[in-house]
Amino acid sequence: MFRIAAVFMLGCVMPQAPATFDLSADFSYQKNPNGVWQYGYSAGNSLDPAEFRVDAYADPTGPIGFWHPAFSKGPGPGWYPYIAHNDRSQTMFGSSNGWAARAGEVAMEASNAGQYSIVRFVAPTSGTYKITAQFEGIHFGLSSTDVHVLDNGESVFDADIAGYGGDPAFHKVEGLNPSAAYSGQLKLKANDIVTFAVGYGKNKTNFGDTTGLFVHIVLSPSSR
Repeated sequence: MFRIAAVFMLGCVMPQAPATFDLSADFSYQKNPNGVWQYGYSAGNSLDPAEFRVDAYADPTGPIGFWHPAFSKGPGPGWYPYIAHNDRSQTMFGSSNGWAARAGEVAMEASNAGQYSIVRFVAPTSGTYKITAQFEGIHFGLSSTDVHVLDNGESVFDADIAGYGGDPAFHKVEGLNPSAAYSGQLKLKANDIVTFAVGYGKNKTNFGDTTGLFVHIVLSPSSR
C-alpha cells in the first residue's frame, strides 16, 4: 500500500504557487535596478521610455529613505524627482513633517521642471500579469499630481490626484480626487516594462505634491 501511495504521489503534478512581486516588500536602497524593479525619473517632461533615467543616489537615513537623481544635501538640483519608501511597520512623517507615508508605502514627487518620478517593473518572463496599483495624495498641503500606468510606453491608466488620501490619523481625507486605483491584466513578454509615474499635475508645480504608491503584481501560474 505504501509503495502504491508513493508512486501515486510521484505521478501527481503539484499546482504551482503564483509568482508575486510587491513594490513595498521588495524595495531596496542598495540596488538599482533591484531585480524586476527600477527607480528613476524622466530626463524631460515626457513618459517616452527613451527618457527614463535610473536614480543614482540613495539616502536610507531617517525613518523614510530616498532615491534621488544625484547627490543633494537638500531640496534643489539633484533632489527632484525623488522616490521614497517607509520601511517601518507604522505610518511615518516624511521630509519636514509635511507629509506622511503608510507602512511600506512608496512616496513619489516630480520636479518643478515637469520631470516625472518613475518606478518600472520589468517582466522576468512571458505571461499574464495581474497588476494592482494604488496612488494617493499624502501631502498635508493636498497633493495635485497626475498619475499613470503604462505598458511599454502605451498608457493603460491615467488619473489626477487632488487632495489627501493617506492615513486619516495624520490628516483628514479630503479633496476632489484624493486617491486613484488601477487593476488589470497585462500580457507581457520577457523584459516588457510596466511604468508607474507621478507628474506635477495640471497646476505645473511640484509644491506639496508628494504622492503615495502601492503596487502588487501576480504572474498567473498557467503562464509559467
